[in-house]
Amino acid sequence: MMKHNILKRNLCGSLSKRIVFVYPLIFLSLVSCATMQAPSPYSPVYITDQAQYALLPPSNIDIPLDMAQQLTGRYGKQEFLLEAWVKADEGELTIALFNAMGADMGQLSFNDRGISLTSTVFPPALKPEYMAADFQFCFYRIDALASALKDSGLTLVTAANNNSGGSEEVRTIYFGKDRIIEILKTRDAVQYTNFLRDYSYTLRGAF
Repeated sequence: MMKHNILKRNLCGSLSKRIVFVYPLIFLSLVSCATMQAPSPYSPVYITDQAQYALLPPSNIDIPLDMAQQLTGRYGKQEFLLEAWVKADEGELTIALFNAMGADMGQLSFNDRGISLTSTVFPPALKPEYMAADFQFCFYRIDALASALKDSGLTLVTAANNNSGGSEEVRTIYFGKDRIIEILKTRDAVQYTNFLRDYSYTLRGAF
């Protein structure tokens, strides 16, 4: 009987020590979950080899779009032509791409939950975040872009011009003193030039 009581006391003591030890682990785990920021659903976009841009949520769209666009562009010495239907609002961005014959080239979808590019033409290594970033630089609010770019070590400079052909807006992104990207917006075209990556394109539509 005495051995049974000793064994019982030892077992209860060992069990209580384990419980006391486990409770702080559970508490620390809960605190860590509560204080740790949720990971971004998007991959970072390297504007330069050093500067990473984090995509802004769709709610930062300047003016909602639901329209056809024609895209003519150049990457290095290669030229390309695409047709697109773009729908962008505060909840989501979708871009459906077609070739000149109207064949499906793929679709980009971007919202608060994530981003995807569905295509049998574009290589799997092509990250849709880079397409979304270009779109944001052209069509998202200047104040939101300026803040996000500043956090990435980049500077957004804007200028507005009025002439006989209508108003123009120029958005230029700098890394230090280096001009990386320049965007010229008019009422019927958006001209995008990336000096660092050596590509450019023009979007045509009723902007």
